[in-house]
Amino acid sequence: MDDMFGAISILVLGAGIYIIYAYMQMKQTGHINEVLLLGKGFTEQMCKDKKEFIQKALPAVLILGIVTIFYGAVDAIHYFVTPVTVLDLIAMAAFVVVLIWYMVYTTKLKKRYF
Repeated sequence: MDDMFGAISILVLGAGIYIIYAYMQMKQTGHINEVLLLGKGFTEQMCKDKKEFIQKALPAVLILGIVTIFYGAVDAIHYFVTPVTVLDLIAMAAFVVVLIWYMVYTTKLKKRYF
């Protein structure tokens, strides 16, 4: 069972790396990452003010990426190196709080700009 949770920690770490990569791509190209910010039923072309949307969404994407990497790294250390139960629980709680905040924040942005 621990092997499964250890594998999940690697997946979370990889997701955090992808989020940071997507952040850098959006910052450089000015294109909206539809996977992270829009979801089904929305396309970049539907945005009323793409530049302002990206400007407001980028800090949230960066925060989510950093917290996701932190949680994935702490969880991987917990399962593969040495148990750090309290730190792992704190990192998981921070990740869940930031994830919920991110979903609420980006939903409000979608309602405003789409």
